[in-house]
Amino acid sequence: MKYQITKTDLQINNKLHSEGSVVELTKDQTKGIEDFLIPVDHSEQSVESKKKTKSSQASAKEGKGNKK
Repeated sequence: MKYQITKTDLQINNKLHSEGSVVELTKDQTKGIEDFLIPVDHSEQSVESKKKTKSSQASAKEGKGNKK
């Protein structure tokens, strides 16, 4: 199952994954780190949510560039 990493970076199988990364893990691999993982849902609602997040992040970046 795929999970998005949240709250921190995680080292899994000797590879560092940054916060916000999506990784595919087995149920056994998630033991002990459940608090830092959000299951990724591939439903249409999830896709719409991601689009809104990207749009708001782009707007925020534009706003930062305008400050002097």
